[in-house]
Amino acid sequence: MGVLNLTPDSFSDGGRYQKPEAALERARQMVVEGADLIDVGGESTRPGAAPVSVEEEKRRVLPVLEALLSLEVPISIDTRKPEVAAEALALGVHLLNDVSGLRDERMVALAAHYGVPAVIMHMPHPDPATMQQHACYADVVGEVRAFLQTQAHKALMAGVPQVVLDPGIGFGKTLEHNLQIIAHLDRLVALGHAVLLGASRKRFIGTLSGVEQAEGRIMGTLAAHLFGVSQGACILRVHDVRAHREALAVWSAIEAHQHRLSGEA
Repeated sequence: MGVLNLTPDSFSDGGRYQKPEAALERARQMVVEGADLIDVGGESTRPGAAPVSVEEEKRRVLPVLEALLSLEVPISIDTRKPEVAAEALALGVHLLNDVSGLRDERMVALAAHYGVPAVIMHMPHPDPATMQQHACYADVVGEVRAFLQTQAHKALMAGVPQVVLDPGIGFGKTLEHNLQIIAHLDRLVALGHAVLLGASRKRFIGTLSGVEQAEGRIMGTLAAHLFGVSQGACILRVHDVRAHREALAVWSAIEAHQHRLSGEA
């Protein structure tokens, strides 16, 4: 899943793709590099981010979405606003990615009405501006798992055709919480739904690797994501598509060889 931020203040590439022409060119580039789908967002949800109005978010994303729907890959709308989701889905967007975890029943109803899958992400509090103040868990893996399981059940019972679970790395989580979740990602996979991992260029990668600039955190991101794949994650939300395609090609070849040898034994 290639990340396309149409915001002036995203932590990694804010302001770079605000113009529709630049956004479309970046999307095309990611498809060439191997992206299977493109995730489009018009509001930064980094820790402490200020909210964006419905009209401003629409202004940012709708023209770009119209242009991107001509590409040969599915398009995802990354929003927590039902008003934005409604217009994006009406255009023909293929996936709803809600960082607030489908807490708003209107989001559930929209995904069900348009028959599109929904990404359910965990954050302890639905406001990015204050979510880090709620990074307090007795059992972070168990609590994240329980939230996602509950929200997935509600969505499926309401008619959403498919759900994808995202533990929300960095969203109301400390470094230790992020590490625990990735180390035990198989517990989320065991719920039986597709699991998305989005650790790309995040702050904890910089903390562990000593790389201050977000754009320089590719190697650390690859390490986290490949471990996640080994635990069963099947969607990676990334900024650096080509690097991930190359790493996954090698990782997959080694894994296939290992399985072949195990079968022969």
